[in-house]
Amino acid sequence: MSDQEGNRDNPYSFDDYIFVKNNFNYYRDDEFFQALVKKYLPFNELEKIDLELQELSDIVSFRFKALADEATRLENRVKCTLIQHYDAYNHRIDKIKRCSETETLEREIFDLGLFDPKRNSPWSRFVKMFLLYQIGESGVMCPIACTHGAVELLQKYENELEPEAYNILTYLRDGIGGYKLGSQFVSEIQGGSDVPANLVEAVFEEEEGSDGVSNCWRLYGQKYFCSAMQSDYAVVTAKPKNVSSSTRVAAFVVPAWLPGNKEKEIRNSYTIDRLKQKLGTAELPTAEITYNGAVAYPVGPLEKGLADIVGIVLSLSRLHVALGMAAGLLKVTREAILYSQFRTAFGVPVSSFPLMINQINDINHNAMRSAAGAFKVYSEYIHFNEELISGIRELQKIEDLTERKRRFRLRELIMLQKIVVADDAPAIIRKAISFFGGHGIMEDFIDFPRLHRDSLIMELWEGPRNVLLAQIHRDFQRVAEWYSADDFIKDLLEGVDQKTIGNLTTEFSKIISHDTLLRNDEETLEICRDWERISNNLFHIYQDQALIELNYKGKPLKFSRLLRKFKKKPEEKEILVEL
Repeated sequence: MSDQEGNRDNPYSFDDYIFVKNNFNYYRDDEFFQALVKKYLPFNELEKIDLELQELSDIVSFRFKALADEATRLENRVKCTLIQHYDAYNHRIDKIKRCSETETLEREIFDLGLFDPKRNSPWSRFVKMFLLYQIGESGVMCPIACTHGAVELLQKYENELEPEAYNILTYLRDGIGGYKLGSQFVSEIQGGSDVPANLVEAVFEEEEGSDGVSNCWRLYGQKYFCSAMQSDYAVVTAKPKNVSSSTRVAAFVVPAWLPGNKEKEIRNSYTIDRLKQKLGTAELPTAEITYNGAVAYPVGPLEKGLADIVGIVLSLSRLHVALGMAAGLLKVTREAILYSQFRTAFGVPVSSFPLMINQINDINHNAMRSAAGAFKVYSEYIHFNEELISGIRELQKIEDLTERKRRFRLRELIMLQKIVVADDAPAIIRKAISFFGGHGIMEDFIDFPRLHRDSLIMELWEGPRNVLLAQIHRDFQRVAEWYSADDFIKDLLEGVDQKTIGNLTTEFSKIISHDTLLRNDEETLEICRDWERISNNLFHIYQDQALIELNYKGKPLKFSRLLRKFKKKPEEKEILVEL
């Protein structure tokens, strides 16, 4: 019972919580993030990158956050479902109109030159992307992921590219003429994950087209889920006609506009048929398009397109899903915990109730292990100089068995991490929303509802759970002669106690030894149920071990301490964008 009398002028205010949330610097004030950087970065790079992160975080935590908050307002998200097909003179232009804040944020993030080797090392690129993902703006960070995949694919064949394709690489990577945006268009109406079933055609045409280009490949057909539609260049899958590999998928890079035509709003012989209305990532334009003879440049051998797309482009996207969700979970967990310490009920902070204490510990542990796991997996990618193997056939050509096994672990880790983090994130965010009570579902109070919707998209992007679990199972059967399931578990979980490894090895080996996951019988159904459970358990153990190896001893978050600290700051930060 409260002994307080009624007061029609209720003095309650959220101002202290908003003050702390808005003044928190994503890197300078996050000891856990700093510990991850210190643990994984090479000593000779640490001081330089630490200073760069501090400077960038001053921008990301305030200016970029303010731009993202405005860009993701409902009325601005709606814009990305609208398209102007024709101008006033009946010219087909297919113009996508986005809010100015999104375009400003996109330009400033791409101007960081993340993929430019003259400006960023592999480690500085990674930790800056991890920082940027905390603003939760998929309209910009999805193109970052897609551009990363396009750059890595083009770099693999850098010395063999046609001049036009090489120029595209320099635009995307080196910023020649200003840093450009990449995307990847793979899915068709009949399905996304079944890439071999693609039907878009690539035809080599000697005759000069209406665009003035001759002796080139041209694409014909429809792509059905084309995200980052505002991009300058897309990696596209298609089946080449009139060649020996005509039933196999090839990879092409396709300009959105041919040189000189962007300003004229003349697209490269394709139409944007409609923009999709999605559950999440609504500020990201996603379209259905039809190619009507678009000029395209092959990337790599025509018969290797499928392996290159899956092994490089999609694998990088899966890495981005995990690191993006892990970074976002640090922010979500932090803001939820601080609110629980600020908010009182029945005269005490909500954070002091035993049920809430357990929930705080749960989401905090899950967020920390997700981040630690993301750093550990990405460190393996950097170990191999950011070069991914296209497929199992290419992997088996590596003579050094130790290296071959380590590369195989990375391939499987990328898929496992994507499956598990994308499965964990919606549940963690949903629980964090509950910390706010009714305010947790108010989109003008906090961005968790939008982040929750976005997290559901991540589970489907670049291969849903079932597809990846089946792929992992198939991969192990293909390498069984030189890498047993038992040895994989022992190598992957080095440092974990032997009892845990022994139990997991027995279960894992039983699943992998089952000949197929595609037969509809009781035994296979049971194996599939176990595989879903064990895959999560396996990667959670890997994440927990990464967290143990970090040996983090920092102070826990405390609202009252941060409030005092921020109020002592000599000046207010400029956090708003000039509109």
